[in-house]
Amino acid sequence: MTVPVIPERLEKAILFLRGEQDGRLWLDALPDRIAHYAREWKLELDRVADSGAMSCCVYATTHDGTAAVLKLPVDQVSGATEVCLLGRWSAADGAPEILEHDDESGVFLMTRIVPGNIAWPIGGPADSAKFGELLLRLNAADLPEPAGPADLSVVTRTRIGWARDRLADPRYAEAMAAFDATRRLAAAEQVVDRLLRTTTRRHILHADLQAKNILEGPGHWYTIDPLGAVGDINAEAGLWVAIQDGPATIEARLAQLSGHPLLDENRLRAWTYAFGVIEYRSYLPVSGQRMTAFVSGMDVADCLHRIGAT
Repeated sequence: MTVPVIPERLEKAILFLRGEQDGRLWLDALPDRIAHYAREWKLELDRVADSGAMSCCVYATTHDGTAAVLKLPVDQVSGATEVCLLGRWSAADGAPEILEHDDESGVFLMTRIVPGNIAWPIGGPADSAKFGELLLRLNAADLPEPAGPADLSVVTRTRIGWARDRLADPRYAEAMAAFDATRRLAAAEQVVDRLLRTTTRRHILHADLQAKNILEGPGHWYTIDPLGAVGDINAEAGLWVAIQDGPATIEARLAQLSGHPLLDENRLRAWTYAFGVIEYRSYLPVSGQRMTAFVSGMDVADCLHRIGAT
């Protein structure tokens, strides 16, 4: 069994996020683990994807010729969550189909979306329409219920923690000061707190439905790599609106999604504002400039008023 080479980019990402000791142990065991599942599930291995940092994905072909992806997640819990959610959404043709799953490790095999290019939203209304249609499929009636996803507040607080880490990083001090990040993060936390406390309708969420986790497939868009949460559907859309390179402005994207049957204009705008602050990265200039332009024009007091009181 010949195991494909682990790309240097993936190796560096894993070592950065896991730390040298834990990351090296995980990487050292990886080839044998890949070989084990390839034998177990009768796979012909192709190559290892170089994207991601908390898992390893290997492109493969099954014994009957099905294009597939073998995924070795960070741990059993995250793997089980993904299997549950992807299984739910594959029933609505919104995600890959689960072919195999190891309950003990969380490792799983799924169909490969073809062509599988990342659906970067660089277009105008057509991209917004495709995203809106994906949102409807992921929330279709009578889909299988997942087991115990986290509350959206847990995922959002984690994102805020990451934002605080970037704010404290001396490498970004000048850019964060120019963004007025300390004041804006405090305002964003206030908006998030109000949004969480005023949520009345709760959906099963992907919770990381940004462009990098949306793929072009036959006929429409599909999603991968869910975090999983239960909460406000407007947060799902707000993250997608906030994290992209345009060319449309954030205001244009919001206008294009107005009238979507699952979304509320005021709550979508508020979540987009919050993620525009929380997900700001000075080292991604195009996305950062769009975020800066949008949050600079936001009247936070009016935003809070429109959300409503608890």
